[in-house]
Formats: sequence, structure tokens, C-alpha cells
Amino acid sequence: MKKKKVITTALSLSLLGAVAVPSAIFADSGANSASPSTYATQNEVTTPVNHDVGLFKRKDLFNVNLDGKSPLTEFSISPGYGHVKLRVSNNSKTTLTFTLKHVNSGDYLLTKYVGAGETFNWYSTNGFPNGMRSGDYEIQWHASGAYVDASAWAISATNPDEL
Repeated sequence: MKKKKVITTALSLSLLGAVAVPSAIFADSGANSASPSTYATQNEVTTPVNHDVGLFKRKDLFNVNLDGKSPLTEFSISPGYGHVKLRVSNNSKTTLTFTLKHVNSGDYLLTKYVGAGETFNWYSTNGFPNGMRSGDYEIQWHASGAYVDASAWAISATNPDEL
């Protein structure tokens, strides 16, 4: 009986060593780590302060279904989020025209056309490589006098690679 207890204890200690030694060898010292490490305790999970987990940031600007003669979409771009992706799906039987205006300055920034039944993606890097300025914007939608039947969404990001 004593022999079984000694063997069980020895086996338990050797298993503990098999887990503890590699953990100690590969533990993150916190110096110049290339990837973020997360440490867990029984009650909480924390991330060390010296790691930047949220490297890129992105925001939804709008997601709308468009209908009517000339609908208007209003949105705002926050400071630092000037890189924009816009996606338009034209369900109309005519070409859809949209015009983007920076409300704060009154500047019309672009006019684009989306063919009947087509989907169109626009990236701000095509005309604004350093990003668009912050502020209020509006998009005016037209379908050659017909009713607009389309959907559109846009996101903004701190970095164009996040679009």
C-alpha cells in the first residue's frame, strides 16, 4: 500500500515538472515581446500595459436602405478616422448618381455613378490618400428622376489597411 502511494506521489510530481518547467522556459519576460500576451488569474483576465492590443480602429458611419426621389444620407467623420470605405448596391433600373458634400465647408468632394443592378465600392484613398477631414457630411442620391432603390453603408478607420 505504501508502495502505491509513493509511486502515485512520484508520478504527480513528475507531471507537475513536465508542465511547470516548459512554462517557465517559455514565459514572457515582458521585454520586447512582438505579440501581446494575456495573463489570467482565477477571477480576471488582464493585458499588460506595455502591449498595444487595439492597434487599428474602425467605426461604422451608416447602413441605410435608400428609397424615394432624392434621399439624403447624413453622417460624421470623427477626428483621426479619415479613411473611408463606401459600398453602394443599386437595385434601380436606372443609373444611380450620388454626390458627397462636406457640410462644414460646403465643398462638394465627388460625384459617382452606379449602373442599374450594380454594386460599387469607393475608397477614400483614391482621392484622399491622407484621409478625409473630420466633420459632417451628406450624400445626395438621384436615379435620373426615377425612384431610388438602393442600399449603402460606410465605415471609417484610422488606417486605410483596416477598410
